[in-house]
Amino acid sequence: MELDPGRRGVLIVPRHQDLPTLRSVLRRLPKMPRGRSDNGCLLFRFEDGPQVMAAGDGLLDWTVDAERAIQNRVRVRTSAAEVVASARSVLAGGADAARVAIADSHLVDRLDDHQALNVAALTVDGSWGGCVFDEQGTGKTITMIATFDLLVERNLADVLVVMAPKSMVREWAVQFDQFTDGMYRVAVIEGSKAEKSKALASGADVVVMNYESAVTSEPAVRLLARRCRTVLAVDESFNVKNPDARRTSAIARIREWCTHAFALCGTPAPNSPADMVAQFDLVDFGYTFGPVRLDHDPEVALGQVRDAVTERGHYVRNLKSIVLKDLPGRSFNRVKVQMQPVQAAAYAATLDGLITDVRQITDAEFRRQSMSFLARRASLLRLCSDPSGVVDGYDEVPAKVAALDDLLDQLVRQHKEKVLLWSFYRSNLDNLATRYGPLGLVRVDGSVPSEERREAVRRFQDDDDVMVFLGNPAAAGAGLTLHRARVAVYESLSNQAAHYLQSLDRIHRRGQARDVEYITLLCEGTIEEPEYDRLLTKAQTQADLLGDPPDPQPTRVLLLEELLKLRATVGAVHQHG
Repeated sequence: MELDPGRRGVLIVPRHQDLPTLRSVLRRLPKMPRGRSDNGCLLFRFEDGPQVMAAGDGLLDWTVDAERAIQNRVRVRTSAAEVVASARSVLAGGADAARVAIADSHLVDRLDDHQALNVAALTVDGSWGGCVFDEQGTGKTITMIATFDLLVERNLADVLVVMAPKSMVREWAVQFDQFTDGMYRVAVIEGSKAEKSKALASGADVVVMNYESAVTSEPAVRLLARRCRTVLAVDESFNVKNPDARRTSAIARIREWCTHAFALCGTPAPNSPADMVAQFDLVDFGYTFGPVRLDHDPEVALGQVRDAVTERGHYVRNLKSIVLKDLPGRSFNRVKVQMQPVQAAAYAATLDGLITDVRQITDAEFRRQSMSFLARRASLLRLCSDPSGVVDGYDEVPAKVAALDDLLDQLVRQHKEKVLLWSFYRSNLDNLATRYGPLGLVRVDGSVPSEERREAVRRFQDDDDVMVFLGNPAAAGAGLTLHRARVAVYESLSNQAAHYLQSLDRIHRRGQARDVEYITLLCEGTIEEPEYDRLLTKAQTQADLLGDPPDPQPTRVLLLEELLKLRATVGAVHQHG
């Protein structure tokens, strides 16, 4: 018997077994498992595994991996209803009751109320882990550290394996050291293959690695999990949304041997409701979404995901607007700019050419060349930002750069404000770094090594002469605290909603003392405007999916500011009159 991690909830029975006998046995079962042939094998759903195992006793040679997979699913399905009900009862019971429930944790007094609730809900009797979908900036890392510590205290766990984006690996080590006063030995898995193997075998209590290491070090991590009670934490878990990706398959195989698993993500469904399925599957072996087959209609699929999560999902979700009452407000401003003449001409020519080609091509031809057409569409966005990366010999100042000149002069030079400047394209980052370097600038994007990224953050936060943080949301949009700034400017947007949503919280997080402002530069009448609206729609879809209550704070603040300004104006008129 073998396990196929590429197929969600499927077991493979090799044909070299006594299949005729097995089939005759299965036919006598009250419910015949729906097996089918595929590449010389018989495929069964995981849900049918227990009865196949029982019916085929003596006929099949089960591997330890297959037996473990069946045991995991039986364990979760047997206890799931009670675990989910218990967790929701804890969340409804309030923070005081939660602190009593986790009184055996020596870290309980260091937790905020919502973190205490999280830990209590995630560690109810029989729990296999859970999804931590708290909004960015609410302290998911602290929740995970305290949860692991409590599992250790209750003699349910020995080792924590953390898988995280490369930019966040070192931050986990720092957070563990600070929050637990160095109680746990933390090993960061990086460097050569030999160095990684040595770190994994070091006897550390906590092992932290990036997603790429999860693939290359899978055998060693699985061996570690088989030898001791291992807890798995997957940070920014939307990165495992694709069940066919190598990293997802590797992490899923590792998870089979972990006693608990936790998915941590503030933006679990940045692109579509389906993003959430693989994250729950990783944690609960397909329990939440096992009976669900998502419809092709996005609206129907959204309802299916919402219903499954509401009925069966074991997760916690907290919003900053609710749990961080003292956090200042935030406002969003679109600044529309008119393209420069050469820029506008290049955009119009590219757009007209693309329209003409799309009209003339057939549906079948488009499907064959879809990547080429999507690349040409993406070039329209680049033209809106900085044509120098697309148009040979382009030498005028792009419209957005001209707008940035004015903005940064006002914010940095006149008002001495630190500014977070986001840009998506590599050539743009190069040009902006050169242009605004004299203001005192640090940069974080994919070309910057991890050590230099940490130093860039430190300088921006601590050095009064460093006024501009230039970042790519794909590299700097998660895990960084940049609240020395209260203004973030978007020169260009990431092509992934997750990057945009996470980047918003770099300045609007615990420790921020001033209202924050987001300024997005958009070329008027171009593809950028619907593209930005698409990002906002995806953000709202995720909020609806998770049942987030509306946040009235920005509307109230803006209305109050407007009314106070009107009153001040009226008062001044009366005084002069």
